[in-house]
Formats: sequence, structure tokens, C-alpha cells
Amino acid sequence: MVWSNWHLGWPWLCLGGGLVLFAVLLGTNALRGDSTGSRWWDPVWLAWLAVPMLMVHMFEEYGFDVLGRTYDLPDMLCKNLGYVPYPACPIPIAHYPLVNLGIAWVSAPLAAWLARRNLVIGLSWYGLLIFNGALHVGATIATGAVGAGGVLTGGLLFIPSFIWMVYVVLKSNAMSAKALAVSVSGGIVAHLLLAAVYGGQKAGVWGATGVLVFDVVVIATPILVGWLGSKLLAPMTAGAPRAASA
Repeated sequence: MVWSNWHLGWPWLCLGGGLVLFAVLLGTNALRGDSTGSRWWDPVWLAWLAVPMLMVHMFEEYGFDVLGRTYDLPDMLCKNLGYVPYPACPIPIAHYPLVNLGIAWVSAPLAAWLARRNLVIGLSWYGLLIFNGALHVGATIATGAVGAGGVLTGGLLFIPSFIWMVYVVLKSNAMSAKALAVSVSGGIVAHLLLAAVYGGQKAGVWGATGVLVFDVVVIATPILVGWLGSKLLAPMTAGAPRAASA
């Protein structure tokens, strides 16, 4: 299939946005919750760090992967689900920009913005980072280069950043372990729901329109899980975050 300029272009939009946001995060104090210590020990800053990591990961998945493939993931997904390649694959082509841009440009930035008031919401997308990173590494080990799209950012950014975030949050007493577990579960649930998007269509539960509707649910899930967890389970922060030096 010959993809349109829009489909080939939105991953580059993610790359550009990610690089700009990395520059802001590393070069200024604009997105910090506490500027008195190291930015690497600031949970609010770490909440924002998830956003450009997601953006550059989406570029690797769709724009240009480790093997130099461009927009190869849609056809690979269709093949794995037993569908014919595009343009006959039944997964709507609008699904890919909708769910990815909705996550990277709407939900993840909104969660990070809310981190000052609610870290359970703010750090929720880290659950998707660790789940997705582990999947990419596992797929590459199992299938070799054919499954390597996204493995660089998944393995080198997602997994180490998740481990560091957990260490910082618990070491600095920014949140209790219970609150952190609720936060991370939001991103994990979102990734599982993304798999359910494909499974439901494959089982005939919904069609192309249902996929797009379910995409919106996936985009909103981490924030909703974090909010509900905060309200219903009361996983409040264990204490005020303290700055620590690197």
C-alpha cells in the first residue's frame, strides 16, 4: 500500500516534538516540580519525561526503525492477526495516528501536567512504558530482527526510566508503594486494552468504528485509573517529596 503524506508524516511530528521537549526538560526548569535539587530526583519532572520518550518511540515504530523500515508496523500487525496486508486489512488506517497521537500529544502531557496535584495520575503512563518496553525486548529475542521495530527506545529508554522512577519515588517518599502500584497499573491496563481493541475486532465483537471508539478509551484509561484509584482506594502520598542530589 502507498501511504499518504499524513501517515508517513505524523511519526516525524512525534520525533520533532519529542526532541523539543527533551531540550526543554534538560535545558530549563520549566517543567520541574522542585528546582532546588537534581531534576532526576524530581517526580514531576519524571512525569514529563515520559512524554518525549513516548514520542520518539512512536517515531521508531512507524517512522524509521532499527532496520530502516518505514510504516512497517501496520502490515506486520495485520499479518500477526491473520489478516491480509493493507489496503485490504480491516483495521482502520486512522487507528494508528489516533491512538498514538492521542497518547503522546493529549493524554500523557495531561497526566504530566496533573502530576503537581496528583502523582498517581502523573506517573501513570510509566505502566505502559515498562509493559511495552518488555514486549519489544521479548519480541526481538523471540523473533529476531523482524520483531525489532521499537526495541531501541523500548529497551534503552522505557525500561531503565521505569526502574529509575520507581527508585526515586520510593526513596524520596513521594508516594507510598500502594499509590505507585495503582499509578503504574493505569498504563498497564491501557496496554492490555489496546490488545483488546484488536482481539475484539478479530472476534467480530466490533468493526472498524468500534476500533476507533475503543482507541479513545485506551487514551483516557491511565488518567481515569489514577483518578479512581486516588478517590476509591485512597492511595495518597506517604509524605512530601524531598529533593535529593544526583
